[in-house]
Amino acid sequence: MPRAAKSDSRPGAISAALAQGLPTVVLAGRVNAGKSTLFNRIAAGARAITSSIPGTTRDLNFARTSYDDRDFVLIDSGGLELGGRERMSERVVREALAAVGMADLVVMLFDGRAGFSEADQEALALIRDTGCPLIIAVNKIDQRGQEASASEFYAAGAEKIFFLSSAHGNGVGELLEEIASRLPAKEPQSAERPDLKIALIGRPNVGKSSLLNRLAGIERSIVDATPGTTRDAIDAPLDYKGKRLLLIDTAGIRRRPRVEGELEQASVGRAIEVIRRADVLLLVIDATEGITDQDARLAHLVDTNDRAMVLVCNKWDAAAKEGGKIAAFIRDAHHRFPFLEYAAIVFTSALTGDGVNDIIPAALAAGESWRATYQTSMLNQILASASNAMDPPIVDRKRLNLMYVTQIDSSPPRLAFFSNFDRDIPAHYIRFLETRFRKALHIVGSPLRMQFRKTGRTPERRPRSKPEGRNVRGSRA
Repeated sequence: MPRAAKSDSRPGAISAALAQGLPTVVLAGRVNAGKSTLFNRIAAGARAITSSIPGTTRDLNFARTSYDDRDFVLIDSGGLELGGRERMSERVVREALAAVGMADLVVMLFDGRAGFSEADQEALALIRDTGCPLIIAVNKIDQRGQEASASEFYAAGAEKIFFLSSAHGNGVGELLEEIASRLPAKEPQSAERPDLKIALIGRPNVGKSSLLNRLAGIERSIVDATPGTTRDAIDAPLDYKGKRLLLIDTAGIRRRPRVEGELEQASVGRAIEVIRRADVLLLVIDATEGITDQDARLAHLVDTNDRAMVLVCNKWDAAAKEGGKIAAFIRDAHHRFPFLEYAAIVFTSALTGDGVNDIIPAALAAGESWRATYQTSMLNQILASASNAMDPPIVDRKRLNLMYVTQIDSSPPRLAFFSNFDRDIPAHYIRFLETRFRKALHIVGSPLRMQFRKTGRTPERRPRSKPEGRNVRGSRA
């Protein structure tokens, strides 16, 4: 009985595997041959988007996989469609061939239902021209006896052909055994987790993929003016001044009523998942349009998931030509969306490269603030200074008495204030405290959460949802 493959599609594991020099296996073939379904079957997870719509996979998808004690990186590539009707086809083919060029082994997958067409022969010839070791597999053989009807694929000239059903798993074990037996033995180095995971999010066509390519130095994510080009989350490892970073590009996020079709829904859902697994979010906006309501909703989503954030105002070259001024842009943004004040703002042009070098330092600074820990003595010095600068307010006919403060968590920083009240504290005073602590602690790009806990003599207990204290999101107060 075939053994199951063990896989890890987390971005940290994938970037580490690539850095270790593990063997790579590329799934190649024409559109709708079932590459993404086979990828998900082997990777044991829905990492690549699957659909019956031809051409779903445009970017490369990666997963670290282990079978028969042999570790390798599995790559799902876009369809090899020569002379395709979509203008993206030529670029997708180029990206797929680039993946094949770095592979140790290629699995060429054909659609057993469609037959061995002239287009299949052309795609196969392209792969063979690379000189990469090749396995021929025929997919969608879902029932016994269908192998006979697919015998025409022996015209491909392979000594052995693997007939399988990626949807049902039939024949996948035999294919994995062949893959494991043909991979070169490589001794992996010790795995290292990235120091910081940075994700680019934003509405469609604001320039996320162009910025990713600028930052990573390679054309990793396909760039095109058509909104919705990037459909999967794209991971790119990056070494920056001794730090191991992971850059993640996501599909453009629209408001749900505007999400159309199964592909867009899957992409939006995956982009939201990316927010939850990243450390710092680069919210890319179109500077020519300003910060839209949808941008603000995305920023709220980042904030509610307790992540650090940097606003990247892309296409600033075009905005400047229209008379845009940086100071006025920042002032208007803070006036319309006060909760964005804690986020650093970088002005860039992915087209010219202006300002792009400022993105990573801003993300690193935000990441440091997000993970920072502080000595209790220093926090109480800041509290004493704040109390001297402004008298605490009257709450329920009594003066608020802030006795001491301590940090109770990081990522993001959470401060617990012990006082004679844990609720009904005026919003203006909470904003005042947040501003004082942010400035004194040099917190930039990260939320600062503040919690008030009642201490000292307490009245008879009353049922509360959070007995330990009342949480206050500092950036929303």
